[in-house]
Amino acid sequence: MISDEDVLKIALKLEDANNIDIKKTIEKAATAGYLGEKHFYCTVIEDGGLTHLVPEIFGNRYQSMELDNLYFDIISKALDHDGIYISLGYCASHLIIPDSECSQIIEYDDYDLDEDEYEYLIEYSLISADEVKKFKVYAEEGISGHDMTEDVGLIINIIDGNYKAYFALRSTDQCMSSFRVLPFSDRHQKEHPLSLKNPINKILIEMIDRTLILK
Repeated sequence: MISDEDVLKIALKLEDANNIDIKKTIEKAATAGYLGEKHFYCTVIEDGGLTHLVPEIFGNRYQSMELDNLYFDIISKALDHDGIYISLGYCASHLIIPDSECSQIIEYDDYDLDEDEYEYLIEYSLISADEVKKFKVYAEEGISGHDMTEDVGLIINIIDGNYKAYFALRSTDQCMSSFRVLPFSDRHQKEHPLSLKNPINKILIEMIDRTLILK
């Protein structure tokens, strides 16, 4: 598995995001298919971290919208304000994907426990536009995965004329209608769902780094 140091290097490298081709990255992410509508892969951020689908800006969040010139015009304008969020990865424990369809199976055991002390094995499917991996961990390890209403990606905006990018989680509750983006941090312990040290996030970050289209 990628080290904590390498994850931090990726995060710091992406902070200077001028070499990311945002349009092509969004178009590539939309081919993954796990979020449904193409326009759902990129949302506009408002102050406070809430996000809006581009169709919402036109008054109908349920309207189907293609990734056309109008769509990317809105995205371009949003970059100069509070930014955009691009969904690039997904973690799901409710999907049953055969091992044979995964590019890698990762079994995590970081604690010195006897086998009879483990009771509940959780399998997470980690998905990007390029690949599917499976992460297996016992609940006793305390590692937090993500809910089915959450996905992982990048916050991108323009600050002082330069693109900046940060890894983040987009989350909502099933009873809510608003999504909020929450940045990852290396200040959290590895068990925390927003930690750059969380092994599930580390795998997704490595997958996302390979998913990005550069200029």
